[in-house]
Amino acid sequence: MDTNRMKKAAEWFYGNVFKDEAIRPQAARPAEKTPSLLRAARSLENSPERYWQARESIFLKQAKLLASYEDDYPLPGELVRYYPTYQSFTDQELRGYFSWRTKLRRGQLQKASLSFAFLYIYELINLAGVSDAAEGYQKLTQFRDDYGKIDPRILIYLESWLKDFVVYYGLDANLLADMPQVVYDRSITVLDHIQNQEPAKIIYAIKQLSPKWLERSKFYSQHREDMDRVIVSVFRRISDHYAARCKKTMVEQYFGKPAEFQVRLFETAVFCDPLKKRNCEYALDERCVYRCKNGLWTVRRHVPQRSSQKLGDLLKTIDAIMREEFRYGHPIKWEMDTKWIVKIIRDETQALLTEKRAAEAKKKAAEAKKITIDYSQLEKIRQDAAITREKLTVDEELEEETPEETPPVLPEPPADTGGDTPLAPAEYRLLQCLLYGRDYSWVHTEGYMLSVLSDSINDKLYDMFLDSVLDDTPELVEDYIDDLKEMVHP
Repeated sequence: MDTNRMKKAAEWFYGNVFKDEAIRPQAARPAEKTPSLLRAARSLENSPERYWQARESIFLKQAKLLASYEDDYPLPGELVRYYPTYQSFTDQELRGYFSWRTKLRRGQLQKASLSFAFLYIYELINLAGVSDAAEGYQKLTQFRDDYGKIDPRILIYLESWLKDFVVYYGLDANLLADMPQVVYDRSITVLDHIQNQEPAKIIYAIKQLSPKWLERSKFYSQHREDMDRVIVSVFRRISDHYAARCKKTMVEQYFGKPAEFQVRLFETAVFCDPLKKRNCEYALDERCVYRCKNGLWTVRRHVPQRSSQKLGDLLKTIDAIMREEFRYGHPIKWEMDTKWIVKIIRDETQALLTEKRAAEAKKKAAEAKKITIDYSQLEKIRQDAAITREKLTVDEELEEETPEETPPVLPEPPADTGGDTPLAPAEYRLLQCLLYGRDYSWVHTEGYMLSVLSDSINDKLYDMFLDSVLDDTPELVEDYIDDLKEMVHP
C-alpha cells in the first residue's frame, strides 16, 4: 500500500474540502410590540399600589381604561380561567379577547373560550363600556339571547346575575316579571287578596303554584269552566274560614311565612361594587324585598316550592268530589280528611248543579212557548184533510176487521259487557276472570293477546286509580281489588 499517496490525499481533503469555520450569530427575531393602551393597562397591575388594592378594584380600573379598545389578532384556543380578569391572560391571549369583543360589538357573533364570555359579562355588570345601567341591561340580555344559543353554559349564571343587576342598579322591577321568583310571589299575593281578584286571575295563580294535577285531569279537560268556578268559590270560602277562625291565613297555611336571608349579589362573579352601596332598599314585588345595610345585603321572601303538597291535595279532592256529584264514570280517591273543607266542596258543587238544572229547565220552557207557523205547509195540510175525508165516507160494511197485532218478542238482554266503565267487552271479561277466579284460556282461543288486553285495561283505568291495576303476570294489584269489584260484577 502506498502510504505517501494516502497521506497526500488526506492533506488535500482537509486543506481544500473540510475547513474550520466560525459560528455565525443568528439574527435576533424582532419582539412583538404590545399596543400602548395594553401596556398602560398592564402598568396598573404592576404598580406599587397593587399590594393594597383588591383584584376586583384593579380589574375595574383596567376595564374603564380599555372600554373602547379594539384589536385584530388571532384568537387562541380554548382557555380555562376561573373568575377571569385581564391579569389572567398573557398579552397575546388578551389581544385575542379584544379582537373577539371587537367583532361581537360589530354584530359578528363568534364562539370563543368560555373564559372570554365571562370576562365580557364581568365588564357589563360593572358598567364598563356602557353609558348607564339601562344600556348595560340591554347588552346583557342581548348577549344572553344571542350567545346563549351558541354556548348555553353561560345561561345558568347570567339569569341569576340579571336579577341581581336590576336590584343593585334599581331598575324597573317589571324587567323581571317572568322570573320564577316573581311569578311565584305574585301568585301568592293573588291568593292573599282572593276576595278582590277576578276569577281568571285566581285560576292562573293556582296553576302557577300547583300545575301538576289540573294539567293531567281528564275531568278538568272536559268540564273546565265548571271546575274553575267551583275552585274559585271553594278557595274564597276557605280563605274566609282561616281569616275568621285561625291565627294563620290561608296563604300561611299552604305556603308558610316569608323569611329573611343574607345574600351576596353577583355571587361567583368578579363584581367590584362600582356604586359602593351601603344602605338602600329595593322591593322586587310585594313579597320580595332586598335591603342593604352597611354593605351587607339581605332579602325577605317566600322560599319557592316546586308545588305545594297541600294545595295539590285540595285540587285533587275538588276533582274527586265533582266527579261524584256529576255522576262522572271515572271516580278517583282523595286523601283529604278535613271535613269542613269537604263539605264546602260538596256545597259549591251541588249549588252549581242546581243552577245548571234550573237554567236548562228555563231554556226548555222558553223553547216550548215558541209557536211557529209554516204557511208553506198549509196546502199540503188541506190535501191530506181531503184524502182523510174521502176515506171516512167509505161504506163501513166493506171494512174488514183488522186483526190484532201480536206484541214483538223482545230479545234477551245481552250479558254485562262493560256497563258504564270505559272497558271493551273482552277487557271487562278478563277482569271478571281475574277478580272472581275464573279460567281465562279463552283469551288465546279467541285470538286476543293477554299482554295487549292487560295494557289496555291499565291505560283506560289510569284516570280512576292514577296507577296500574294489573302487573305483567297479569295479576291484580291487591290495593285496588275492592274498588274494581264495585265496577266489575261477577
